[in-house]
Amino acid sequence: MQETHETDKIEEAVWEEKKKGISAVWIVPIVALVIGLWLFYQSWSEKGPEVVINFKSAAGIQAGKTPVKYKDVVVGKVTDVTFGEALKTVKVTAELKKNMKPFLSENTRFWVVQARLGVGEVQGLDTLLSGVYIVIDPHEGKEKVREYKGLDHIPVVTSGEKGRTFKLKADTVGSLSIGSPIYYKRLRAGSVASYKLDPDGKYVTIEVFVKSPFDKLINDKTRFYNASGIDVNMGANGFEIQTESLISVMMGGLAFDNFIAFGKGEPVGKEHVFRLYSNKTEAKKKEYNRAIYFWVYFNESIRGLSVGAPVEFHGLEIGEVVNYSLVGNADTAEFKIPILIKIEPERFTILGKKSDEDQIDLPVFKKLLAKGFSAQLQTGNLITGELFIDLGFHPDMPKAVLKKEYNYYVIPSVPATMASLKSDLQTILKRIAAIPFEEIGKELNASLKDAHEETLPKLNQSLDALSKLIKDTSVLMNEARKNYIDTNAQMNKKIQRLLDEATRATRSVKNLTDYLERHPESLLKGK
Repeated sequence: MQETHETDKIEEAVWEEKKKGISAVWIVPIVALVIGLWLFYQSWSEKGPEVVINFKSAAGIQAGKTPVKYKDVVVGKVTDVTFGEALKTVKVTAELKKNMKPFLSENTRFWVVQARLGVGEVQGLDTLLSGVYIVIDPHEGKEKVREYKGLDHIPVVTSGEKGRTFKLKADTVGSLSIGSPIYYKRLRAGSVASYKLDPDGKYVTIEVFVKSPFDKLINDKTRFYNASGIDVNMGANGFEIQTESLISVMMGGLAFDNFIAFGKGEPVGKEHVFRLYSNKTEAKKKEYNRAIYFWVYFNESIRGLSVGAPVEFHGLEIGEVVNYSLVGNADTAEFKIPILIKIEPERFTILGKKSDEDQIDLPVFKKLLAKGFSAQLQTGNLITGELFIDLGFHPDMPKAVLKKEYNYYVIPSVPATMASLKSDLQTILKRIAAIPFEEIGKELNASLKDAHEETLPKLNQSLDALSKLIKDTSVLMNEARKNYIDTNAQMNKKIQRLLDEATRATRSVKNLTDYLERHPESLLKGK
């Protein structure tokens, strides 16, 4: 029985709990999280720099739409547009691509491109359809900058263009503007980049950009000149009209050239400053470093004479007018015009000169005065009435005395040609006015009356008698010819020629008498 109970015993059940794994439900969210983290990392690692650009106006710029371009490739986009401090500017925030980060330096520039129609060029017409966009001009530099001041105008020179910038000094900017063209032999060689007034206010400094390869032509002998407008010159060959192009006429422009007369030049450094000449004629003039000054006094009108007018000797320009004024004398109530002229000795050569080249040689000057050396006003242009001073010899004038006033010697003067002609004409008119025409007319009338009443009747009687005699002589000659002349004899031929001469003489006398009958007054007045 005991065996039976042992077999009837039930073994105790043992419960064993199984371990639970990750549910398949969580697989999708985990994968999505991993992908999201990966995308976030990718986005964060590729995110470019953010810059702030300050503009005066945000015309056409829209956050989220306006792109930033470089060489027409989109390199960023505007993310926000807001006002700056005190509403003076507009702050445009733009996010750029990562590869632009190394080029955000102190030299980098930004500007807005809009549709613009100007003289000589058309810009931004594509914005009429696509809208405005911002352009970046990247530059590598020492500093990393994230806030910029946007340019008001599209710059002339960008980082991708080869060439050099040069400085010019001018009295006035004239009709030039930023972007005005620069020409070399009428080829477009560059543009005006900027200009500003010097601190002292005397000159204007103009920066010009000359593109390659034209920049290699510029040296210390190069002359820049204003090519704006039309340059009209009238010379011995007629009118000469010069202009670089229609664009330079309308919007202004410059030109430069290397004139042969100045020789071969040397390269210039960055700080070299060129002078800007007013026109090509002035640019071609040679500059002289030495000058001798003289006074010339005139009592006549100098209307038409201007500062800078040439001083010539034998038709060659040797100097120019420096200044003139009007001086009166309170005691005599007389006026004179002192004119200061300069003569540049480098323009001519005097053989045997002993003194310094910058000083007058007194022995030579005295010899010139002894030969009648003097100054005279001459008309250089009959149309404009411009005058110049002509130096020459007038031996008929009184001998001049060497005189020095206000540290300069005086060159004597003679009246101008027109002034002398006017004086001579006035003298002639005075003499003509002194002739007693009225008395002469009365006497002439009396003489004609006496001739008509007494002399002419007697003369007519004499002429009638002479005419009758001539007629009788002619009849007698004809009869003699018929009765006595043998046409075959040699003597008869001579007599016939004599009779022909006598006939012609009688005809002449007859014509004379006929004329006197018609015009008796010719005896007094002449035919």
